[in-house]
Amino acid sequence: MANETRLEYDSLPAVTPSYLRAATTLSGGLSGGETIPPIVAELPDLEVRAEELAKYRKVCGFQHGPHLPVTYPHVLAFPMHMAVLTHKRFPLKLLGLIHLRNDITQYRAIETAEKLHIEVSVGGHREVAKGVEFDLVTRVRDRAGELIWQEDSVMLSRQKTNVPKSAKKKRDDGLGFEPDEQTTWDVPENIGRRYASAAGDYNPIHLSPWSAKLFGFPRAIATGMWTKARAAAELEPKLEKSAYTLSLGFKKPVFLPSQARFAYSLHEQGADFALTNANGDIVHLLGDVRYL
Repeated sequence: MANETRLEYDSLPAVTPSYLRAATTLSGGLSGGETIPPIVAELPDLEVRAEELAKYRKVCGFQHGPHLPVTYPHVLAFPMHMAVLTHKRFPLKLLGLIHLRNDITQYRAIETAEKLHIEVSVGGHREVAKGVEFDLVTRVRDRAGELIWQEDSVMLSRQKTNVPKSAKKKRDDGLGFEPDEQTTWDVPENIGRRYASAAGDYNPIHLSPWSAKLFGFPRAIATGMWTKARAAAELEPKLEKSAYTLSLGFKKPVFLPSQARFAYSLHEQGADFALTNANGDIVHLLGDVRYL
């Protein structure tokens, strides 16, 4: 692709330089006619480290088994996400980006001993009323080059655009499905730090009340990808197939500590699920599983 920047790695890049670049980037935005240039990061033959996988399973609630948790390739690719989003050609400020939606497609279960080829890419944008949206795409292939896993993350950078605000939608108190099962999650105050230790995601809004307040939050909030992984851990043993798309939209943050209610319904096509507060009147996330 013309004007494409390629980052090629023999091993996962260190995340500390990316955090330093993020912390020292004081401004960012797109001017008229500008877009996010194509940036691609690539790493072949990545091996999973058993001790790191075990730590992730424990903090997210996954059972031990011969295959990777469906959300774990996100963690493997995270250092590359950081490298792409803090690259000098990436025009937006990393700190303050909002994760709106995350769709993961697992084409087959991935064995823990497999060597994986990971590619992360970004480029282009969409203007919306609240700012600029873009897609961060992660693809995982096996040694034969077959695509076995893909993640599409929709991110938002708040800034002024010419897109008019739409009329406020009337509040819908329903989840869009009738739950068959519900469980209660105790979400502890330290879950952000525990997830960071397992996944490398040290975003300050998840770590402590004082660091979260620097970004306008009254308390720390749970990491969105931890809530998705925790939901996947609860659903995985109940799913009938290993090839599926796991999609969700992040709605309202989960403040720490708190209790949350996980509700779901299993059916022939997969499952529908939601995470709400303990009273059920605040929706934190809505998602579904659809078999391929």
